[in-house]
Amino acid sequence: AAAPLMGLGGVPLSPLQILWMNLVTDGVPALALAMEPAEPNVMQRPPHDPRESIFARGLGAYMVRVGLLLAILTIGLMSWAYQHTHAAGYSGDENTWKTMVFTTLCLAQMGHALAARSDTRLTVQLNPFSNLYIWGAVLLTTGLQVLLIYVPVFQQFFGLYALSGLELAICFGFSALLFVWLEVEKLFIGWFFKAKPPAIASASQGRLSKPD
Repeated sequence: AAAPLMGLGGVPLSPLQILWMNLVTDGVPALALAMEPAEPNVMQRPPHDPRESIFARGLGAYMVRVGLLLAILTIGLMSWAYQHTHAAGYSGDENTWKTMVFTTLCLAQMGHALAARSDTRLTVQLNPFSNLYIWGAVLLTTGLQVLLIYVPVFQQFFGLYALSGLELAICFGFSALLFVWLEVEKLFIGWFFKAKPPAIASASQGRLSKPD
């Protein structure tokens, strides 16, 4: 929706590309996350109200926050890619910016899936072998995304354009920023609760997990 408002000449995503994101780059990692083992302290937590909303315990705010962050990153990439592909002397197709937007959105979901394995622990603190399904899903989906870009029959079917090595690296870089942000966010939240006086921290954590 931002592309026409920015005067970029058309929308970057086709319905078929959006369907690919919903079914593959979102769906496959989500299924793998369902196999994630419970966190070590799960039995020490108080029970949750079975009648609570699915958006309870900060999930609604998390969805809005991550959605806005992903939108900002993608719009920033879109603005740069459009200028890049319309610059004088550019040797590729001027519509390549659309493929960069699509690729960045799909790859960002891979970092999001890895960061979502735990709300409190960093990815490097988790046992990498505790859920091989998530690694398989990330590698499989990333590989499929690259095939869409470079295999001619998939290019034509999805309306994509081959990216240069630099353009693909920029897509990976922008998409990785979402993963980095979520990991830093965990560090900040952990530091915030540790910095609070014990009584206040305990009360705050109690409000977050209290059934009522």
